[in-house]
Amino acid sequence: MKVSVALCTYNGGQYLNEQLNSILSQTVEVDEVVICDDGSNDKTIEILFSYQEKHPGIFKIYQNETNLGFIKNFEKAIKLCSHEIIIICDQDDIWEKDKVEETIRFFENNSQFDGVFHDLKLIDDDKIHPSYLNWKGISHEEIIREIKNDNLFVALVQKGSFVLGCALAIKKESLKKYEMEDFPIAHDYYIAQKLASKNTLGFISKSLSSYRLHSNQVYGLRYKSDKKEEKISETQKYFKEYVWSYLQILKRYKEMNPKENEKQTKIYSVFIKNRNSYLMSLGFLEKKIYILKCIRHKYLDLGIADLFKI
Repeated sequence: MKVSVALCTYNGGQYLNEQLNSILSQTVEVDEVVICDDGSNDKTIEILFSYQEKHPGIFKIYQNETNLGFIKNFEKAIKLCSHEIIIICDQDDIWEKDKVEETIRFFENNSQFDGVFHDLKLIDDDKIHPSYLNWKGISHEEIIREIKNDNLFVALVQKGSFVLGCALAIKKESLKKYEMEDFPIAHDYYIAQKLASKNTLGFISKSLSSYRLHSNQVYGLRYKSDKKEEKISETQKYFKEYVWSYLQILKRYKEMNPKENEKQTKIYSVFIKNRNSYLMSLGFLEKKIYILKCIRHKYLDLGIADLFKI
C-alpha cells in the first residue's frame, strides 16, 4: 500500500521541522507529502522548500493564492493526495516512528474499514499525557466495544467528536465511495462521522503521535468543560439521555447522509424503542396529552395512530 500525507500549514514555522523530521523517520517510508500552505508570512515556506530540495520526489508544495481557511485548505490537501492511503497531518505534532507501519498493517488486516484513527499523547508545556482519549474520559475498551456493536457514530455524537484529524487515516477511494465533497464542516468531524455512520471507521489502540496543546492552534482542546449538570428527575434524565440525544443523532446522520432515509437505520429503531419506553413511564392521561402535543408540533415522530398503540 502506498501512503500519502495531507499536511496543511499556516505560520507553523515554530514546530514544523520537528513534525517533518518525524514523518521522514518512519520505519516505513511515506510515498508523498502533499502540503497546502494558506498564506504563511513567517519562515514556514522557507522551511518547506528546504525539505523539498532535499526530497524532491516526496514533497509536493502548493501555495494558495488566497487564504482558504482551515476547512477548505484541508479539503484541498486531502483531495490532492494521489495514493491508496491518506494520513492526515497537522503542522505542529510529532509522529511515533511506527505510525505509518501500524496504519498500513491495520488496513491490510481489516479490509472492511475505510478509515482508522488512533490515540495520541498530549504535550502540554513540559508535561506529557500518555493518552488523549483517557484524558477525555474515554477508554480504548469502550471504543473497541462501540465499533464491535456498530455504535461508534452514536458515541461520537453523544460525547462530542473525539477523533482528531491528526489521528485519522482514510482510503482514498472512500472520498468517492461516500461522496465526501465540499466539506461542510471541519475535515476531522466530517470524515470521522461519515465513516462511523457507515460502520467503516476502525481504531488502533496505541498513541501513534503527540499532539501539542498551545495557544496558537487553530482548533485546540486545551480546556475541558467544567459545566455542571443541573439536577433533574430520573424521568427527565432518561428523556435527555435516551430520547432527545437520539433525536440529535438522527439529525446528524441525516446531515452526514442527506440522500438516505434515516428511518431505515438501526439508530431510528433504537430511538423509537427509547421514545416508547419514555412514553410508557408516564401516567395514562399525561401520556395521551403529551402525544397529542407532539403530534401538533410534529415532534418525536408521533402520529394519530400512536394515541391508540402506545
